[in-house]
Amino acid sequence: MGSAEAADKQSAFRLPGWVLGWFYATAAICTYDASFIVLRPHSLPGGKLAPIWKPYTLYFDVDQRYKDVADPFVYGISLFNYLEIILNIITIVLHYRSSRHTIPLAFTVTVMTFWKTLFYFYGFTETGGGAPYRIGNTAMQEFFLVVIPNGFWVVVPFAVMVALWSRMVPGMLQGLADSSNNGYVTKGRGRGHVGHAKHA
Repeated sequence: MGSAEAADKQSAFRLPGWVLGWFYATAAICTYDASFIVLRPHSLPGGKLAPIWKPYTLYFDVDQRYKDVADPFVYGISLFNYLEIILNIITIVLHYRSSRHTIPLAFTVTVMTFWKTLFYFYGFTETGGGAPYRIGNTAMQEFFLVVIPNGFWVVVPFAVMVALWSRMVPGMLQGLADSSNNGYVTKGRGRGHVGHAKHA
């Protein structure tokens, strides 16, 4: 295998630069967010860790689940976030090792992120039991402090899924073609035709 061919193979098992950046950002932001929930009440205003989460002051006045230490829904989502963080880190490590598992794992984790966010959106609605946690909110507050920030975690993962899917499908098709050509499919001129394997 030539050096150029080896480099192409390595590149095929690596994430696009912007996707790798997204995985770094996701690991950091999810750690920050999940830790806020898990460390309550110390992370809430008046707690000894409150200064670390000063930017959340406006958010949890609108998404009031974040203030309710007895709410199991947001706590469960945060535990799921920690699993997501671990898988993100594994994906990043596999990327730098040019592992063939990088793209499939990255796609799987991104699907998890996408549906987790949609599930959280559902939990924020009245149908999903979010009415008691939206008392006193204005539509403008919810749009700018909840819909836009969380919507970002729907749009970007969807874009990542599209990008990774296009990387996975050619590889899968090539794998099927290689398997088929191993004695069962003979390529003719202009088009392939199926033939029986010849036995010695």
